[in-house]
Amino acid sequence: MEVSAIEEAARECFVNKNTVQTSLFCTALQKRNIDTRKKMARIVESTDYLALTNYNKQVVLTKQIFSEATKPPALPSHKVASRTLGVKAAPPPIERPAIVPPTNFTKAVAPVSVNCDTQAITDLLGDIVIDIPDLDNVGLTDIFIDVGSNTSVKTNALCIQGEKFIAHSDLSIILEKLPGGGPTVKQSNRVIFGQTLHRLATVMYDGIVTGLTIRIGRSVSGLLPLFEGLIEGKNILLCGAPNVGKTTTLREICRHLSRGKCLCLIDTSGEVCGDTGHKHHIVGTSRVFRPVDPDKQYATLLDCVRNHSPDIIAIDELNTKQEVDVCQTIALRSIQMVASVHGNIEDLVFNPMLNKALGGSTEALVSDRNAVDGRKVVMQRTTRPIFDVVINIKRTLRGLEYTFMENVADNVSRIMQGKSIQISTRCILGEELLETKEEVVYDVSL
Repeated sequence: MEVSAIEEAARECFVNKNTVQTSLFCTALQKRNIDTRKKMARIVESTDYLALTNYNKQVVLTKQIFSEATKPPALPSHKVASRTLGVKAAPPPIERPAIVPPTNFTKAVAPVSVNCDTQAITDLLGDIVIDIPDLDNVGLTDIFIDVGSNTSVKTNALCIQGEKFIAHSDLSIILEKLPGGGPTVKQSNRVIFGQTLHRLATVMYDGIVTGLTIRIGRSVSGLLPLFEGLIEGKNILLCGAPNVGKTTTLREICRHLSRGKCLCLIDTSGEVCGDTGHKHHIVGTSRVFRPVDPDKQYATLLDCVRNHSPDIIAIDELNTKQEVDVCQTIALRSIQMVASVHGNIEDLVFNPMLNKALGGSTEALVSDRNAVDGRKVVMQRTTRPIFDVVINIKRTLRGLEYTFMENVADNVSRIMQGKSIQISTRCILGEELLETKEEVVYDVSL
């Protein structure tokens, strides 16, 4: 590994800044013919002035090794031959397109409206709710109640412990208020309580309930400007880490797409619509199906195709390869698909169970001419992707950000090869829609 080349890449990236995205540093290294696949952590560790942070998504300059005003040195020209007698000139570096600086624009929109039935949580928890200071905070996503511990909540991805100590009797009082005494493992260990969108799951230890997790459910209106011009007539995949707003986004998309269309929504867990019969304001005119057996979600998908004349089929949470196979069958019948799945874009590309949604993957032997960073065994797509647009949702300090990847077939191939792709990111702040278009490299080697 060429130490000077790594420092040259650092000089290029860290001008007037101390933190950069790992993907940008990866690109700077690749310009210098350094193979970064599965080596980024080792490359950073080989220096005493760099460190990885934010789950390896960012590189930090820990020690100033050069002046910020220093101009990055030019790459050696492959046109200049070596003047040392008997020494062969180095091969030309791999030519890579420069990363285009991001472009931004804003647009005035109506503010987002959030509705959350906090009274149902108060009624369920009783005195325990005193330990939860701000139920109206949109950053509050989960409440954790465990026997032998204090209550805790997750707010803006940070767990905060309260003062209320939980006993078995506290759990018993809560469970008695739920239909059927609470969720069962057979039904995916989830129950929607009250006429709400809130979800409750139990923590089991040796067959005994020792804890509860309450996921706060909210309906949101005003998100449609985020998807303007990107979802009509296209197969859409919503992805992201658990609890970032995929189900909330699916509700809004279903409400919009169901206008003048027959949209069949598979709501297996009841999280999209809840147990309420008043679903019209949540998912529009969508027809809602709830499988009796959650493990046979794919059978309900097929039933919709065969018997209910759908124009669009939407499903919350693809979980198995069998469900992905059925989605492919549906897409080939000219029915629009909308689905959500756990995992970010770069995770799904190499997920053997679910990546068929993005075209699958296989190893292939290529010629020297098509080798990637000197590797002749490369990853390639095996088929056409099911989805036309992938929307990656991420929770940030300024709210939810939506990253859109179009031209999925071409872009997935480029991700597999470690090449840059074009994406756009949108978010709503107050009464403004912010959009950034940029070129990024997803470092799938870490």
